[in-house]
Amino acid sequence: MTEGHSSPEVAPEVPDDSSNPFDSSRFRRWCVASLVAGAGVGIQTVTVPLFIRDRVELDERAAAISAVLIATTLPGGCMALFGGAAADRMEERYILMRSYAVAAAVSILYVALCVTEFEEIWPVFPLAAIVSAAGGFTNPARQSMLPQLVSRAALQNGVIFGTMGFMSTLQFLGPALGGVLADVYGLAVAFSAEVALLLGGAVAFGGIRTQPPPPSQRKVLHDLADGLRYAARHPGIRGVLLLGLVPGVFFIGPFAVTVPIVVPDWFAAGDRWVGFFWGFFGGGVVIGSIGLMWRPIPRRGLAVCCSTLAGGVVLILYGSSQSLAVSAGLLFVWGLGASVFINYAVVLLQHYSEPAMMGRVMSMYTLAFLTASPLGYLQAGVVTDALGPRIALLSSGWIAAAIGLAAILFLKSVRDLE
Repeated sequence: MTEGHSSPEVAPEVPDDSSNPFDSSRFRRWCVASLVAGAGVGIQTVTVPLFIRDRVELDERAAAISAVLIATTLPGGCMALFGGAAADRMEERYILMRSYAVAAAVSILYVALCVTEFEEIWPVFPLAAIVSAAGGFTNPARQSMLPQLVSRAALQNGVIFGTMGFMSTLQFLGPALGGVLADVYGLAVAFSAEVALLLGGAVAFGGIRTQPPPPSQRKVLHDLADGLRYAARHPGIRGVLLLGLVPGVFFIGPFAVTVPIVVPDWFAAGDRWVGFFWGFFGGGVVIGSIGLMWRPIPRRGLAVCCSTLAGGVVLILYGSSQSLAVSAGLLFVWGLGASVFINYAVVLLQHYSEPAMMGRVMSMYTLAFLTASPLGYLQAGVVTDALGPRIALLSSGWIAAAIGLAAILFLKSVRDLE
């Protein structure tokens, strides 16, 4: 039996008019798998920068942290389109099992570096690149699996529930757990927890069967070219993908580079607050996602544009803050706004994409984020090195706010999407 297209047909579980995604047992298993895997990935967002920070000189921290963050995202961006083509050719569970198993194996090596008290930072870069390349396959596969698990009527709630769960562990529970474990027990224990969670995610996704895609007689590069042409022909899809560049360059990039520095330097707080800051942002995403489920916003395209403007304004306020508590509160508010962009950008792409193109379109969204993030890490590292973290945050906030305002005024192809 081949993995791509000879499994028995998977019968639908729920009626087409059901709007409750939890009617599907496979969706429930998908949520659990996403929670477990997201927690493992979330721990790494804290542990890897802390590993680097503790092994370089004070004046080298921003450059070293931005460099390793680039290594954690750039290879994934390069592989994202291939990951999308793979998701359109192979049953997604096989992709997810293998990619999360690879990430877990790499994390075992991080444990070894900590236990042996290895003081050099060079091994982190190839290890981070391997995990990133694997992520280029996990994201399109996980996202393109979802529409196969629920009815079309339940898709929006499924995306919101799924995003809420994944983000709650990726940006909330995982980083907070990683920060506490690193602060109390050391990085080796934090990386060990990451290994266990990633392996758990691999096993959980492996049990979720979906309908195998039909065999493709075309070469992968031809399929990729078809996907790019398809997105280019649809202004709404193209516009959402372009806006998908903003969070990586002007939101996540500056925040991720500066948070390991501003927590001890501005607020004299311990490493657990690096995780807590990520956690407050993730908590806002979770609460915002719940709010969208109960009170959906009718004009979803306009909401995506407005959330970009709001995110820039909140980043300006965060960069101006002098208080640990105020900064934490602002990050929670930032997460509320981010929940609109995260949920509705995905819903719009899945709603307006043809099923045969779903994997490739979602891989382009992943590519937009993973390509933009290294640029964000680079620009934030350079500005922080030259002018300090406050200027890096403020300048990014002002540019993001200007882009959001321009999108509201001029990007009609996205603004008018329902």
